[in-house]
Amino acid sequence: MAQRYPVSEIADNIKKGKDKIIQVYDMLPNFCLSEEIPGLLDGLRNAMKDYVMLDTSHQDLKTSKQKVIQLCTEKAEREIHDGMKCSTLHEEINQLLKNTMSKELEKHSEGFLERDPLYVTMKDFNQTETSNIEDQEMDNEDGLAVTGETVQIIDPYSKREFSNPVKNSRCKHSYEKEIIQSLMAAKQKYKMLLDGV
Repeated sequence: MAQRYPVSEIADNIKKGKDKIIQVYDMLPNFCLSEEIPGLLDGLRNAMKDYVMLDTSHQDLKTSKQKVIQLCTEKAEREIHDGMKCSTLHEEINQLLKNTMSKELEKHSEGFLERDPLYVTMKDFNQTETSNIEDQEMDNEDGLAVTGETVQIIDPYSKREFSNPVKNSRCKHSYEKEIIQSLMAAKQKYKMLLDGV
């Protein structure tokens, strides 16, 4: 018999898996040979695609289960109100769940994968390097050199695109202002508890 996990644990594991893929992606240029990167990047993109699909299916299943519970409850209430015995069968519930799930899956438009913020961040390193080399060659004629710069647009904690970014003056990393302030406040509160204040 398959082991069942709490819904929150499934969602947490999906998020952790996506975060690990991004961590490995961030390390590729530093720890891999440039000729190895395209194959590894394809593998990471496929793994991220699987996680995005799993996350989407998980959300659709949750929505479908809620709808089926509501429909079955309404049917049972009607039958009880009419003085009838509840007649909802296990097979009927499973079929209703399958139908509802397929309707949820149909709601996703083409290209929904490309709208996932973590999937989008996985750009092709080789294309970036090629364009940077071309920029350097063009600028060298003027005595200038472009050294390729990475612009961070995703908050490392929330994994969402910035709406109000702030930059750390020490390490120069960027964070979402509201997220980093709440983390700093929580750290300060914890420190005060340890200090006995």
